[in-house]
Amino acid sequence: MIEYLGWIANAWEELPEELISKSFKTCGITTATDGSEDDQIHCFKPEGEIPTGLDTLRKERNENNFLEMIDLIEEIDLIQDEENGILSDDSLEC
Repeated sequence: MIEYLGWIANAWEELPEELISKSFKTCGITTATDGSEDDQIHCFKPEGEIPTGLDTLRKERNENNFLEMIDLIEEIDLIQDEENGILSDDSLEC
């Protein structure tokens, strides 16, 4: 077993650093969180296992960004209301 681990370690050391880095990106492990590198994920390519996965990932990311933006706007509004002495929940009566 130790002999096999030695072979693996030696082979790993011989690989170019760029190749190792790229292999993590194609697996989706180290891609940018903003989605700019999603097209590098191998399984989402047209010949990959999930060819429609890239569209699904982008839709989900956009939906999550939209929901985060709404939460942020609501939080900012509440902070401004507190600073102005206005309670927005009490200002509207149905």
